[in-house]
Amino acid sequence: MFSTCLYCHGSLGRNDVLEDFPIGRRIAFDARRGRLWVVCRGCRNWNLSPLEERWESVEACERLYRQTPVRVSSDQIGLATLSEGLDLVRIGTPLRPEFAAWRYGGRLRKRRLQLPDPRATALALLSQSAALMVGAVAAMAGITYTLTSSRRWQRAVVDPLEHVEARLQYDRTIAHVRTPDGMLRPLRFSHIARLEIIADEGRPWVLRVAHAQGITDLDQAHAIQVASPLLARLNTRGGTPGQVLDATRRITEAGDAEQYIRSSSALRVTRRAKNTIFWDDDVGVLGLTGTERLALEIAMNEDAERQAMQGELSALEDAWRDAEEIAEIADRMFLP
Repeated sequence: MFSTCLYCHGSLGRNDVLEDFPIGRRIAFDARRGRLWVVCRGCRNWNLSPLEERWESVEACERLYRQTPVRVSSDQIGLATLSEGLDLVRIGTPLRPEFAAWRYGGRLRKRRLQLPDPRATALALLSQSAALMVGAVAAMAGITYTLTSSRRWQRAVVDPLEHVEARLQYDRTIAHVRTPDGMLRPLRFSHIARLEIIADEGRPWVLRVAHAQGITDLDQAHAIQVASPLLARLNTRGGTPGQVLDATRRITEAGDAEQYIRSSSALRVTRRAKNTIFWDDDVGVLGLTGTERLALEIAMNEDAERQAMQGELSALEDAWRDAEEIAEIADRMFLP
């Protein structure tokens, strides 16, 4: 394999990751067609590797790409950076279901395992408080705690404390939204039920959020910044492996992350029209099922990454199309 670019004659660099192909710091590969290129860092041209040096290296690239936790993709191009600094450009259909389940599954399962059951925690705290108060009253009155009176204590002590706990949660500030006047407005837990994705046909989707001063529509870039942490709060309990797989399947069936985000808005409208669940005018994102909310969180994260890398992915796709035309001609020359 040549070590200098065929176009600018600059060095292609080396890598210590691919044992059979140590040339290059950015490797592009197409496992279906059996193509392998070294992308020049200087002139950005794609250098096609010799046929005899490809197959094992293509398989190694595919394996490494699948094992990389941070990567972004478009319809045809995927980009991943290994910890050693080697960039892998994968040509072909994105690996969303398996990848997203692997990437997000561990995080969501960990979130689920680490979070104590809020009902159990509240019950334990309230029970302790009730026991102390009841014990004091019983000692002063000289009475004995009985099962008969437990329900009275529940109504007199525990129920009011549960109401206080719910009220504190209801008024908690969980995010801030910058309104058109430039002010940061607190978004409280009580406003969550009024979150709504608006996806009118032919227009970018927006996130409609309610706050104490009114309602604000956030465009796509700002919406993702607000929605991602909010959905993480809504999905505090994470998800089971089955739920994560189901969530990623839903994104794949929608087409891509942005299409799923838009479809979640249509789903809300359809459910409201059919009255299939308890809808009212204030129900928004919370109207989705737990699995649908997990899918929405994953889709928001993927769309944010795609937007951040959109320029580079688009440039890579244009370069790949040019390189593929040359590669097809070159490889045919060696066919019998």
